[in-house]
Formats: sequence, structure tokens, C-alpha cells
Amino acid sequence: MKKIEKNELREFVKAQLKKMREGSTTANIAVYSTPKAFVGDETADEPTSFNVEDEQYAYSIKAPKERKNSIKLHELSYKGFKEDSTRSNAQKINLNILEVAKNLGSLSRMLDHSIKLKTEQKLNSNIHWKRTNEALSKIHNRITQIAEKANSLYNLNEATANTVKTKLVDYFNKVGITIRPEDLEYNQAGTDHFEFDVMLLGEPQAIDYNRGMLIYQGYDKEQPLGNLDQESEVIANLTKIFKP
Repeated sequence: MKKIEKNELREFVKAQLKKMREGSTTANIAVYSTPKAFVGDETADEPTSFNVEDEQYAYSIKAPKERKNSIKLHELSYKGFKEDSTRSNAQKINLNILEVAKNLGSLSRMLDHSIKLKTEQKLNSNIHWKRTNEALSKIHNRITQIAEKANSLYNLNEATANTVKTKLVDYFNKVGITIRPEDLEYNQAGTDHFEFDVMLLGEPQAIDYNRGMLIYQGYDKEQPLGNLDQESEVIANLTKIFKP
């Protein structure tokens, strides 16, 4: 929710609370049948907490106890998600997945910060509170559940292979060797491990992908190409091998 929208919502709620306190029954007052829709200090200049849960709303709003005058959006209900007429079903699903990926990236960085600080300061797990250990256990369980849900949405092995394939085509073309997606074939050799055959001048060239790393399987030895996501490194190594 944008800042301007938050301010508008606060002003609307303040106005309605004032009318309700004054006992006004004019037709312009919104009627709320939700129990405890508005809670907090009635003498305050603005509501310290309010909660809109009518089915006509796609979300509920409630101020966290520790930050009384803030607004927090709760998760979108499935009904609101399904009945959203502003997007097609395909858009809803795809945008939802992209948002999950974005949030997971942010959560991963938060954990990275804790790991780095703990390592730098040479702290052990004795510093964890009881509820922190419980939270870590929940994180493990939820990650497993998220992985299972992601698998139900898409074949992750196929998705990984297609990502590697797309990037290899792009990297070879940037090296100056023109290939097409149909010039690559692959077999899955294990979890997150794929063997690619790249047709160059009628000859297959073997490149393995194993947990993020690319390895050229030459006739006499293996040659690391680098991490798939390190474009400059991979392109430099492909150039050394195929355009010396």
C-alpha cells in the first residue's frame, strides 16, 4: 500500500470513528458488522488499531501492538485472489509466484546477515533464545513445504534444465559462436545435475551442469567453466576453449 493510500485510509477511519462516537446515523456513515472492527484508545487523536474483515475487502488491516499507529496488510484471502477481476488467472498465478521468489530472496539475505555476524563474532548456538530455536525448526519445515508446493506447480528439474539451456545458448552467441536452442540436448544425471550435448560444426560437445557449476567434458580432461550465473567468467572460459 502506498503512503498516500495509507494516509487516506487513516483519515477515512478517523472520520468514521468520530461520527460513530457522536452517535450519528446519517446514510453517509459506513456500517461495520464485524465485531471489534475498531479497537484501541478512543481518546486518541487517531485509531491505535483497526481491523476491516468484511468479505467485500480483499485484505484486512490491523496495527501491530508494538507499533500502534502503523498499518500492516495481512495476506490476501483466496476469495479475494480468485475473484480479482483486474488480472487473468494466468497473470494472478505468475505474478504470485514472482512475488514469492522476491520475498524468499529478501528472507535469504536476512539469514545471510545473521550467519555472517555470528561467524565474524565467533558466536555459538548458545546465544539463541528458546523461541529462536523453535523458529528455526519452523523455518526448516516451511522450506520443505514450500519446495513441495513449488514442485506441484512446475517440474523444477525441467525448469532448471531449461534455464541452463537458455543461458548456454546466450553465452555461446556472445562468444561469437551462433547456436540455437535445438542445438542442445540434455539428460538428467542426478538431482540438479544435467549432461548437455552442444552441437558445434556437426560435433557434440559435452558440458555438464552440477549444482550451479558448468564443466566442459573435453576429450582428455575436464575444464571448469564457472558458475552459471557468473556470465563474464563463463564467457571468458568458453572463449579460451572454443575460440583460442
